[in-house]
Amino acid sequence: MKVLLLSDFFLSGQTTHVLELAKQLKKLGIEPHIAFGTIHTKLFWSDYVPYLQRHRISFSRSGGLKAMLVEGRLLAPDLIHAQSSTLFQQAQVLSHHLKIPYLVTCHGLGFNQPRFRHFLASASAIIAIGPKVAEQLSEFRQKVHIIPNGIDTDVFAPPPGRSGPRRALLYVGRLEKKRLEPLRYLAEANSLLVGTPLKIISNFDPEIPGTVYLPWQVNLVPHLQSSGIVAACGRTAREALSCGNAVLLMQQAYDGVISPRLVKQDDFDFSGNLGRYELADLKYDLHALLHRPHRLKKLQNWGRSYAVSHLSSSEMAAKTAALYKLVLHTFKPAPPSWQPAAQILRF
Repeated sequence: MKVLLLSDFFLSGQTTHVLELAKQLKKLGIEPHIAFGTIHTKLFWSDYVPYLQRHRISFSRSGGLKAMLVEGRLLAPDLIHAQSSTLFQQAQVLSHHLKIPYLVTCHGLGFNQPRFRHFLASASAIIAIGPKVAEQLSEFRQKVHIIPNGIDTDVFAPPPGRSGPRRALLYVGRLEKKRLEPLRYLAEANSLLVGTPLKIISNFDPEIPGTVYLPWQVNLVPHLQSSGIVAACGRTAREALSCGNAVLLMQQAYDGVISPRLVKQDDFDFSGNLGRYELADLKYDLHALLHRPHRLKKLQNWGRSYAVSHLSSSEMAAKTAALYKLVLHTFKPAPPSWQPAAQILRF
């Protein structure tokens, strides 16, 4: 089976997800080709192309609809899988011209907006990364499949030879204006309880007092293995758990320490945006972790176990591959309910 993956490239967990999915699909005997749309960082060429080459993942840079149609005919994929909402239209057009199915992955909230409706309506299947995303897509519930993002638990593993709890605090995440206030609370709590600068790995330096900044890291494993408590959300929170860290779940808000109790909550997700707790609670939770070493070690061990059992990218890929087979088995080309692509592709 050949799969054409469509994705923009930017420094985010979504991009990392696409690369990991492609790697795991190859292990299942599926041949993925990633056609990148907009590439938002020069790090693609210096740091990520070697990764693609090392794992023998075929890729190209999309030159627009006309060029993609020519490339699609040469690649002859069996189906198209769009990962970025900016490329949903391209997937729809290519699907029509190549007479193959397409599916999309919705990586966050907001896909219930009218501008996405006709792309979702004509997709053969929709992958939602969690229950909350699926809930917003209830109009299309018959073809919505929940497949959470996964991580390589063999790569993201605890450091060998450590017996006691690791106590170093690390923040990892792509920053924007709405995420700065929680980070300031975290830096203040760290200064009060730890006394050393808070290490931040992100896409820019927030210049918050009491912090030390490291630019975006392609390989997070050494940093996650040398820390013991990580403040993060989304994919990075999963990776931190897999490396045996206690995780403070935060992005634009604070959702607490990821624990056996928290993951059993009906509304649990990895977004860090629910605002389950006040930002001031960061200080109390960090204090409890640092001053109860037995609990911290127990939580670190549990995080690793939970990741292996629930967050594996091999399981994610297997579920995705099964959905591909279902889509191919049930696909029947039909006239589109949208304007003919000839109005977009003029030869």
